[in-house]
Amino acid sequence: MKPPPLHPGDLIGVMAPSSFIEAEHVEKSKALLEELGYKVFIHPQTFERLHQSAGTVLQKSLAFQGLWQRDDINAIWAAGGGNRALTLLESINFEKLKAKPKTLIGFSDITALLTALYAHTGIQGVHGPIFKFLHRHQQLDHLLAFLRGENPPFPMEDAKILREGTAEGPLIGGNLSVFHYLPHTLPGEFWKGAILFLEDCNEEISRIDRMFIHLKRTGVLKDIAGLVLGEFTDITDSRRPFGFSLEEIVQEHTQGLNIPIIMNAPFGHGDKLYPLRVGARARLETNPASLETIE
Repeated sequence: MKPPPLHPGDLIGVMAPSSFIEAEHVEKSKALLEELGYKVFIHPQTFERLHQSAGTVLQKSLAFQGLWQRDDINAIWAAGGGNRALTLLESINFEKLKAKPKTLIGFSDITALLTALYAHTGIQGVHGPIFKFLHRHQQLDHLLAFLRGENPPFPMEDAKILREGTAEGPLIGGNLSVFHYLPHTLPGEFWKGAILFLEDCNEEISRIDRMFIHLKRTGVLKDIAGLVLGEFTDITDSRRPFGFSLEEIVQEHTQGLNIPIIMNAPFGHGDKLYPLRVGARARLETNPASLETIE
């Protein structure tokens, strides 16, 4: 289910599902969007703090669901990422969200909410930049065109092809360290026949290896139609050098799978974060490399 497009004049609700947020960055992004004609409501919960978290689970859950139920709110933009969006999944009444489809926007830790929203309701969210960094987002024009319902090209000029092929299916994924917890813990087999897209940052390469082993052993990798890897930034080694590269890890754990695999796609925690619509049907091709939303 694709929510209505987002146009200038529409009202955007902002809340913080994960770690706490500095007000300065949020206010800068709010000012920028308002200059471009959008309306922005910053929920008071956005600036709550409990240890590293932006308030309690209850505060976050009430803020998210309260914004969703408001008729005047057209989209919900996650103020930031970090940690603990996973704690919200048991407190949200997803059935009540179906009647008022809205666009949820975010990435990184927001992978938990984006995936749960699609698995429970079929509503498509947008894997895109968090709100606090919009004022310095380098692909803002592309992002706003995407949110208006246009289909600007997804640039794949720098992509590396690991395995040739073509695939069609819904786009599923996000941050690897969050996503690998979600299959078999959310309703339905939402990953089956999907094009899985993954990115990560600030992880040890050995932990990434374990995450791919987990996706393999739980049957997720054998069920997908294609695999697209974005940026894996600031990846560190263990004290004793691990020795395996990301490419070697992916090749090993997808061995024998007849699916297209592409690395270095333009999304992640680096300079490039082009939007992807979670749950939208897409076509992945490797000759040349392309990823296109088809519905």
